[in-house]
Amino acid sequence: MSARRNWAIAALVLALVLLVATFPMRLALAWSGASDAGVTAREVRGSVWSGELVEVRLGALPLGTVRASLSPLALLGGDTELAFSRTDERLGALAGRLHGSNPRGVSEVNGTTTMSGGLGMIPVDTIRFEGASVRFDAAGKCTSASGRIQLAVTAPIAGLDLSRGLSGPLTCANGRARAALASQSGMERLTLSFDGRGAYRAQLAINVDRDPAMAAALALLGFKAGPGGFVLATTGRF
Repeated sequence: MSARRNWAIAALVLALVLLVATFPMRLALAWSGASDAGVTAREVRGSVWSGELVEVRLGALPLGTVRASLSPLALLGGDTELAFSRTDERLGALAGRLHGSNPRGVSEVNGTTTMSGGLGMIPVDTIRFEGASVRFDAAGKCTSASGRIQLAVTAPIAGLDLSRGLSGPLTCANGRARAALASQSGMERLTLSFDGRGAYRAQLAINVDRDPAMAAALALLGFKAGPGGFVLATTGRF
């Protein structure tokens, strides 16, 4: 009887392992609440151990097609932890972890992706992550943030070349995630803050250094004169 019972337990364990190993990623994502964290995909393939998300987006950020795997231990605890990675010659490499439970957000993100629609009137083209982590509680307030991001503005603004990007650290401030970015010269600064629901505020400040022609050009683009230079403020949602 003992031998039969041992064999039965071993068979049950093997069946459970095979079930988990072949469990569809599509169903796991639907049950885990990944959509509540802003994850959408045109198609989901494979199992929770080795899946593929086709044309996946995180809010308004297009991530392309990524390889993905869910953490079984996190799922057993009722949490969602999705490791994703992309190797694409055209889009570049991208990897990180998505957390769909409280606190939700992303962690250990490295790589580059495009900014769909930019930041309103600020024509940001790409965003680069360097060890970036941002987590929010159930109320959408920032609980932790670290790492750095770099935003590239490819379209010239009043003749300025900002294609090398503005970069800076991620922090939490007043319940929002905040990135205080600056260009290499320090003459251009961009402050970006956002909450857990994706609502953002962005402010681009440019020091014209008493250049009347530059001041006039910026005024035509909607910049307002202020103590820190000419400022363009915009709001929106990722």
